[in-house]
Amino acid sequence: MTRLLLASGSPSRLRLLREAGITPLTAVPAVDEEALEAAHPQATVRELVTLLARAKAHAVLPRVPALLADEDTAAEVVVVACDSVLELEGSPVGKPHTAERTRALWQRMAGSSPVLWSAHWVGVLTRDTADCGDATGPGDSARPAEADGPDRAAAGWRLRDSREAAGQTRVHLASPTERELEDYIATGEPFEVAGALTIDGLGGAFVRGIEGDHHNVIGLSLPLLRDLLADLGVPWTSLWNRPPA
Repeated sequence: MTRLLLASGSPSRLRLLREAGITPLTAVPAVDEEALEAAHPQATVRELVTLLARAKAHAVLPRVPALLADEDTAAEVVVVACDSVLELEGSPVGKPHTAERTRALWQRMAGSSPVLWSAHWVGVLTRDTADCGDATGPGDSARPAEADGPDRAAAGWRLRDSREAAGQTRVHLASPTERELEDYIATGEPFEVAGALTIDGLGGAFVRGIEGDHHNVIGLSLPLLRDLLADLGVPWTSLWNRPPA
């Protein structure tokens, strides 16, 4: 039996997987995103979003045994970690958090066509008869697990292999009126989403069109995830219809 563990607290990512026939376990990673960004001032947006997804994965890996306390039959665990960042005029734009920052951001990007990046880190953990230590250093883009240093993930588990990749989707935005923008800000919806925009919520009316995978804008590209899983030897359909976590 293979279980999928989503290393994310995003309701949108969880809903995407459930609607695709997969009911994952979930764990919210503790990662200081602003500190990580500050530590890599020269990183491109693609590099930054990949670093963030990788950090989230490694924050969750040591917790696998506890998360699977009632899942003794699971022989493998697929860990999926994602992060999304908007690229606007060549610079990264994450979650605005406040009304003031949301307002200033939308005033900059209204009517423009920024790129939304969503990075995916996917690793396969298998049970290990030896007592293993905690997760160690980060991996590298689209490379096997040896890039992650020692292949130990957590006590009783071994990181068999991993992959990472980032998808991009260009988003063509409308120009909300002043009232529309203030009403949108009042809902609080844009505060905790990358680039202060969504296509699966109240902000969808402000998106005129996209170029690329729409799942990617929501935060998890199902086609890209399927490809990464296939490269790791995990059939997409083998994860369908899992019992509720």
